[in-house]
Amino acid sequence: MSVADIAATFDPGFSVTAHIPGGSARILAQDKPEDLRIGLKQDPGGDFDGHYHFRITGARGKQCRITFVNAVTLSGGFAALVARRGGTAAGPWGDTGPRLSYDRKNWIRVMGRIEGTDYIAEFTRESDICYIAQWAPYSIDRELDFIAALQRSGMVRCGSLGRTLLGSDIDYVMVGDASPAKRQCWLIGRQHPSETMSGFFMEGLLTRLTDAGDSVCKALLDQAVIHVVPNINPDGSGGAFTRLNGGIADLNRCWEEPDPEISPEVYWVQKRMVATGVDFFMDCHGDEELPCVFLAGPLKPPYGSDRQNRLFHAFELAWAATSPDYEPHQPYPGGEPTSCSVTRAWHWAADRFDCLSVLLEQPFKDTSCTPDPLRGWSPERASALGASFIDALFGVVGQLRV
Repeated sequence: MSVADIAATFDPGFSVTAHIPGGSARILAQDKPEDLRIGLKQDPGGDFDGHYHFRITGARGKQCRITFVNAVTLSGGFAALVARRGGTAAGPWGDTGPRLSYDRKNWIRVMGRIEGTDYIAEFTRESDICYIAQWAPYSIDRELDFIAALQRSGMVRCGSLGRTLLGSDIDYVMVGDASPAKRQCWLIGRQHPSETMSGFFMEGLLTRLTDAGDSVCKALLDQAVIHVVPNINPDGSGGAFTRLNGGIADLNRCWEEPDPEISPEVYWVQKRMVATGVDFFMDCHGDEELPCVFLAGPLKPPYGSDRQNRLFHAFELAWAATSPDYEPHQPYPGGEPTSCSVTRAWHWAADRFDCLSVLLEQPFKDTSCTPDPLRGWSPERASALGASFIDALFGVVGQLRV
C-alpha cells in the first residue's frame, strides 16, 4: 500500500477529553460528533462551576453539536451570587457561546442557544483537532514565561510574596524605583482562576509599562511605583477551578481576616501592601453576565469618602478618553452595595488605606458599545485594555494624595 493510500484510508476516530493542561469538563457522551454531551465540573470541595475547557479529535469536516447538560440552572454557590444581583440562570449563557480554537492561539465564538436547562452550540469542524473553552485559557506556563521575560528589564524586580497551600509561589512584580515619596499603585489578578482575561490584561499592561521608549510610562514611573500580583490564585489556576483556591476558599471573601492556613495568598499579599502603603488599588476580574467593561469604585458616603469618589470619577473619564472599549457610568449589577464589605479586596483596600480602590470586571461575552461578532471580548482586546490602563492611571496619579 502506498503512502497516499495509507493517508486516504486513515481514520483518526472521534475522541473528546478534558485531560489537557487547564482542562475541565465531565464528558457525558461522546459516541458521535453530532451528539456530544458535556457536564460542568464543580470546584473540589465547593459548589461553584462554570469553567470548561476540553479537546476534540476527529470528525474533520463534520457537524458537531455540543450540549452542555443542565448548564442553565441556578444551583450551588452561584445561585446566591446571581440572585443577589437580580439576575437569572440564563444570564451567563445569553448572547454568547463557547470559544473555539484550532491552534490554541486564535479563539472565535461559537454562538449557541438555550433549550430548557441545556445550552447547545453547533459548528462544522475545519481540522482534525480543536479546543473548546468557556473563554480563552491563560496557562501557568505562559504566565511563568512572561514573568521570566519581564526580569530582563532593568526597571523590574520579580519575586515571591509567599507560598500557597499547595506550595506554589505567589508571584510579585514591582516596576519602578522604590521610594516612599512615589505613589504606590497596586494591581492583583485572578482571585477567581477561570477569569483568564485578567492574565491577558496584565500582559498588556506590563509589556507597555516596561517599554523604555514609551514617554507616558516614563512619566508615570517618575511619580509612581507599580506593584502587580498577576495571579494571586496559582493553585486554582493550575487546577482549572472556577472560583476557589487550593484550600477551597473564595479569596475575594477572605480579606477581612485572612487565615494563612486557608487563604495564604491574601495573607501574604496584604503583608506586602501594608509594608509599602497603597495610593491606588485595582482588583481585576471577569464577569459572565455583563456586556461591557465595568468598573466599580468607592461606595457613597458615609462608607466611601467624597475624595475617593472624586478620584474615581476622574479615573473613569481618563480611561474612557483612551479606550473606546470602556464606557463609563455603567450601573452596578443589582444596585450599588449599601455597606462596606471588607471581606472583599477592593472594599478592604479603600477602608484600610483611604485610597482610590477599584474593581475591574471584563466581560466573558462582548462589549455592547464596541461589538466584535466573530471573537467577542478577546485576549487581544483584554491586552489592549491593559495597555490603555496606563494612560488612565497617569491621568490621576498626581491627584492620588491630594
